[in-house]
Amino acid sequence: MIDSETLLKELLETFRLEAQDHIRALSSLLIDLEKESEPAGRKRHLESVFRRMHTLKGAAHAVNLIDVAQCCQELENLLADLKRGDLLLDLGLFDRLHADIDALSELILQQQGSGTRGGVALQTGQESHEWQASKPSPSFCAPAREETVHAEATERQPAADSGKDAAAGSEPKPGSTQSGKTPAGETVRVSTRLLESLLLQSEELISAKLAATVLHEELAAVATELAARANDRSRALDLAREALRSAQPDDQAARLAALVQDNCQVERQTETRLRAVEKAAGKHLWSLRGMVDPLLEDMKKLHLLPFSSLVDPFSKLVRDLARELDKETEFSCSGGELEIDRRILAELKEPLLHIVRNTMDHGIEKAPERLLQGKPAKGSVSIAIRLQDGNHAEVVVTDDGRGIDLAQLKGAALRLELVTPEALQHMSDSEALQLVFESGISTSRIITSLSGRGVGLAIVRESLERLGGHVTVDSRPAQGTEFRLCLPLSFAMMRGLLVQTTGRACILPAGNVEFTSRIALAEIRRVENRDTVLLGGEVISLVSLARLLELDDRSPDHPDGFQPVVLLSLADKRIAFAVDQVVGVNEILVKPLGSQLSRVRNVAGATVLGDGRVVPVLNIGDLFRSALSGAVSGLSAQVPSNRPRPKRLSVLVAEDSITSRTLLKNILESAGFAVRTAIDGADALAQVRTESFDIVISDVEMPRMDGFELTAAIRGDAKSADLPVILVTGLESRSDRERGIDVGANAYIVKSSFDQSSLIEVIQKLT
Repeated sequence: MIDSETLLKELLETFRLEAQDHIRALSSLLIDLEKESEPAGRKRHLESVFRRMHTLKGAAHAVNLIDVAQCCQELENLLADLKRGDLLLDLGLFDRLHADIDALSELILQQQGSGTRGGVALQTGQESHEWQASKPSPSFCAPAREETVHAEATERQPAADSGKDAAAGSEPKPGSTQSGKTPAGETVRVSTRLLESLLLQSEELISAKLAATVLHEELAAVATELAARANDRSRALDLAREALRSAQPDDQAARLAALVQDNCQVERQTETRLRAVEKAAGKHLWSLRGMVDPLLEDMKKLHLLPFSSLVDPFSKLVRDLARELDKETEFSCSGGELEIDRRILAELKEPLLHIVRNTMDHGIEKAPERLLQGKPAKGSVSIAIRLQDGNHAEVVVTDDGRGIDLAQLKGAALRLELVTPEALQHMSDSEALQLVFESGISTSRIITSLSGRGVGLAIVRESLERLGGHVTVDSRPAQGTEFRLCLPLSFAMMRGLLVQTTGRACILPAGNVEFTSRIALAEIRRVENRDTVLLGGEVISLVSLARLLELDDRSPDHPDGFQPVVLLSLADKRIAFAVDQVVGVNEILVKPLGSQLSRVRNVAGATVLGDGRVVPVLNIGDLFRSALSGAVSGLSAQVPSNRPRPKRLSVLVAEDSITSRTLLKNILESAGFAVRTAIDGADALAQVRTESFDIVISDVEMPRMDGFELTAAIRGDAKSADLPVILVTGLESRSDRERGIDVGANAYIVKSSFDQSSLIEVIQKLT
């Protein structure tokens, strides 16, 4: 028999959970009521608010929370006056209603925590009822903080009905749940700790399934190997029988033949037994899959919540921020019915909160400013979600505000030394906009409670990458800003590409892999101090994955003259990564690294393969940032040279500027090279035809014959066709770089990013 104290605790917990639903529904209904302009619609919403408040009052009375019930009664009286038309619904009254709902929520939390009669101040129209505590500031609720979720018996129903439930104000009837059958649509509350524990246990069964798959494959491979020896066994048996017929019984040959015959028979029996074991393992694997896959799928469904459960409270958040900032803003959401894993919703809440707060503070203008620009006085903020594929969605947050000031953004990046002036000049506007996600970046002139610290949008990027997604931004001056957040719908099994680099295995998420290929080493070109390859008609940067992961960067052996590469994409960026071997695609379940390793650069988590190996799953966002930062300039001296390296390499420098020519000559001679110079392309070509050089370094823009023409002429002569050519020029356009590759240059170095150590490195690599 349950004692009265335990029963009271259970009742209070049940009331708290029910009250949370009512509070969220009341906030949403007040927002809808404020937006509604039609009298009939306002009447309908007001009736829904009244019924919700009446139900909450009855529940508070049932658990003897008199203070809560009295607050509900005061609000119910105010709502009754509104229904009769005794009070006018204006902006000030809506402010008081929202504040009272917030205060009521705080009072319920106080009662739950202390078990005593709490205190709060409510302003209900013409009267003011004072308790001990002051009115709290508006709070923001989201499903991430709930300690329970609905586990549904038959079908899903919205947690907060916006007025369609006509019986919302009715009290529960005694004995209404005594039936042994579960009514259709009834839900039960389950502790999320228990639910997550069950999901974790079901996910661990995946390891057993993968191990069983590997075991079945190994058995099949061994059985196949034995089967392939069938012809050899037959020949051995024939020879053994012939030897037995012709040899004396006591001869050594006869004993050896008998042994061969026995071994062949044993091997044949072993093959038969292996086939039987393989068949049994296949049946067990099929049975295990039939149990694990549906169980995991059902457990995943229990974790699904509609996207609206996360974004519905944003209506009130936007309203509160608009009032705080003296702005007029309308919020809208679309696609809220799409269901997402609640764990992902919990991770997504903070990024969306930072974006919306940033939008309200930086983006949306005040009404007078908007009117001067020819915009409506009321700004617009919207959140939309749409399905991309079976397990990925895109969340788009849009506003019609002033947009991001690109000049201020670039200035902030330069002040923080996040980018060099030269690199900033080469950035497109779209690339420069992505700097808003760097930590410390802020275009706000002052630091406020909403913005100015430069951490909010950095948190957005980190959170999305932790989920296995990414975020981009697009902005138009005076027109608005658009954030795009790509994310998975659930933490289901994912497909990963298993690769080997310096003898170590690692996983690349298959969703970011465009394709794999083998590139001839001779096709690797040096452009702007980076190794590049031509893939699909586009020049793509090539980066050594081993060097990026700071592993042993010894040059791998490529006896066949080909380099395996994996082309990865992230948002609108594409980079090719050099690996030692592409093993294949595996189904994996990503596990976090634990609190001790909560953030490891370039690593998103780990997985256990079917053979028991623990393999890191790489973080694509980190890989791209490391590669684009210039920390890895290319492969590790992987292009071999067929000619023996002399003790002192001879270099021909073609440059029409005497200053540049002298500078290059001094740099190269200091590095130990023997240097000859030419005043233009024609002079250089004449020297190449009469003398022997190990490499040519040429400017592009020169009289008589430019660098492109010189390179083409060198390639057109059979004697010098293999002579490495480096173009060092001020021409930075993509067409110029591609032309340099077309005429056969081995490297293309832009003077604005010239570095003497990188030039020497390129020379050593090409010779």
